[in-house]
Amino acid sequence: MSINRVESSAPGKLVLSGEYAVLAGAKALVAAVDRRVVCVVQRRNEADWSLKSTGYVFESSHTIEELSSELPDDDPARFIAHLSTPTALPRHAAVTIDSSPFYLQKQKLGIGSSAAVTVALGSALAALNGHEIDLERLQQAHRTFQGDVGSGLDVAAAYRGGIILYQHNRAETHSLDPKLRYRFVFTGESTQTPRMIARFNAWRGETTPSILVELISTADAVVEASLNANAFMSCIRDYIDALVRLDQDAQIGIFGPGHKAAMGLAQRHGVLYKPCGAGGGDMGIAFSTDDGALAGFERGVEEQGLKVVQLEIADDGVRVRTG
Repeated sequence: MSINRVESSAPGKLVLSGEYAVLAGAKALVAAVDRRVVCVVQRRNEADWSLKSTGYVFESSHTIEELSSELPDDDPARFIAHLSTPTALPRHAAVTIDSSPFYLQKQKLGIGSSAAVTVALGSALAALNGHEIDLERLQQAHRTFQGDVGSGLDVAAAYRGGIILYQHNRAETHSLDPKLRYRFVFTGESTQTPRMIARFNAWRGETTPSILVELISTADAVVEASLNANAFMSCIRDYIDALVRLDQDAQIGIFGPGHKAAMGLAQRHGVLYKPCGAGGGDMGIAFSTDDGALAGFERGVEEQGLKVVQLEIADDGVRVRTG
């Protein structure tokens, strides 16, 4: 009996520690967050494949043959051929993708929307034929979309959910000391992650500069300290300092204006702040063990014109429902 309709969803992600260092083999901590992409794939008896996307706003229609051709980069339908095979696809289907929770007033927050779309859509297409798709296939597809850059940690977080320790393309379930407190901040600007990673790769070349060695060491130390809040705070301070020095040396632009403003506020309120992921713009995170200090930081952020975004850790990764 064929499956006619599949609804799937996958969470966003934020990098807690290890950005850039993970590209050189370090350990990274990544959290799935409670904003989800929702994807619906519905078989039809006639007409072409139609795709309607909200959040990232786009509509297109293609024959089954066109899905295997070179589609424009801005058309999400190009994901379909990379996530399935033409012989496995029905000739007629309708796809809807809703990534609107990943936007704030039409600005992309930078919490892994493309990875969540990849996981949700890939899982839905597989389920339409009664199958599952594995993490490696999803990571390969997403890496193709991103121009063969990135570590794959965003796809792993969307697939698995919760907090993961990510290293060398492997993800393990992890956790933080519950005494640790945090707030997420949107800088008001969106970042093109592949461009940032390209700058890092150009700076690094085939070498491992000493400041990158330091970043790797401090990133690994953060993971080892993650179950002790006080030790974590000490190690994340060292990691942030190393990330600042790497950015100064490599001129990547990790600490854009919004992040610099948030770091200044963090210093005044006695909390620690860093960008989440590629940096430049997008999201950052403030850490503390003191709720009062974080509350003061939060007030300062709002007065500065930045935005505290209420996010929680999402325990569930990809969800699939048929019928």
